[in-house]
Amino acid sequence: MYIYRVQDKNGRGPWRPGLSIKWVEDRPDHENLKPYITEWPEFNVHTEIMPDEHCGCGCITLEQLRRWFTETEYSRLRILGFRSVKINADRILRSSEKQCVFARKRALRKGATEVSLYV
Repeated sequence: MYIYRVQDKNGRGPWRPGLSIKWVEDRPDHENLKPYITEWPEFNVHTEIMPDEHCGCGCITLEQLRRWFTETEYSRLRILGFRSVKINADRILRSSEKQCVFARKRALRKGATEVSLYV
């Protein structure tokens, strides 16, 4: 199953301390975009991920991913070195209409294929 996400060349996503201020715009739907640890507080990466797996957050569809990143935000992220990609997931650990948490044996940067988020 393919997962869509925004990540840098190392496979790391843009939601990290000190970086969000550079690209997130003020928008009324931020309350709907909750981090996975808020959406699934019972999720424990130490007990649900196998030692040989890598874990990440993403979306099942590009429409879901567009909900997380507006066209303006995505333009800023591209300048910062981020791209929208699709990667193959081995397991979906949690899923909602907004996002998913997945696991795979390969590093998130490996086998990532760039996709067009906005035409």
